[in-house]
Amino acid sequence: MSMLYKYPRTPHVEGSGIQRGDEDLRMLPLRELPGHYVVVEEKVDGANSALSFTEDGQLLLQSRGHYLSGGPREVQFQLLKSWAHSHSAAFWDVLMDRYILYGEWLYAKHTVFYTALPHYFLEFDIYDKQTGTFLSTAKRRALLAQLPFVCSVRVLFEGQLQSTQQLLALLTRSPYIEYNHLEQLRELCTKKHLNSEQALKETDPSTLMEGLYIKIETSESVQERWKYVRAGFQQAMQESESHWMNRPIIPNLLSKTASLF
Repeated sequence: MSMLYKYPRTPHVEGSGIQRGDEDLRMLPLRELPGHYVVVEEKVDGANSALSFTEDGQLLLQSRGHYLSGGPREVQFQLLKSWAHSHSAAFWDVLMDRYILYGEWLYAKHTVFYTALPHYFLEFDIYDKQTGTFLSTAKRRALLAQLPFVCSVRVLFEGQLQSTQQLLALLTRSPYIEYNHLEQLRELCTKKHLNSEQALKETDPSTLMEGLYIKIETSESVQERWKYVRAGFQQAMQESESHWMNRPIIPNLLSKTASLF
């Protein structure tokens, strides 16, 4: 099996809700962000995943620190496997064995219940094994123009921030979460014969984004990366008293105009 390139851990900016396992990471004071060229994206709540190829063209799928090779814990990734393999020729033409395409796989509900996703896979980074760098947003867009079926995370801001208030003002309602998302969750649980009250307890009631993902970039590559997690989201995670992997799978919902394949 090829060497696995695990996505880097992302430290928090000041004021972010620290997540379990991130306690040892340095925190960036917000005052250090203004003046840098930054790209700010919506942080979405799913499973960190990636696809790449070996030298001989074998498609590799991974999630966090392991390749997806089968087993009962990979049920939520079955659709990802089908989608990636259906486009494998197009992916190979663009990525070859040089690039790794990272994205969030959003099929299974974690803490946020999405009701209007454009796709279950939202791309957010591309790693260049040849240069050892992550492509800048501009470079990614140029590469992804050849893969029009790939959806990317939303970019909320590009440029130099003038103040921390300008950054925090970007954290608004997610267009992927409809106002009646909890009602839709209840209906879906009833349809699937799942405990709706338990599912609601394990769900963030807010329609706000989970948080912000911040990249400091040059024209060529990502130099630094930081995240800001909304305190209310962090509280919802803690109050759920369970991990999403130990729950029944509840699929997030796609928008009415979404097309998977």
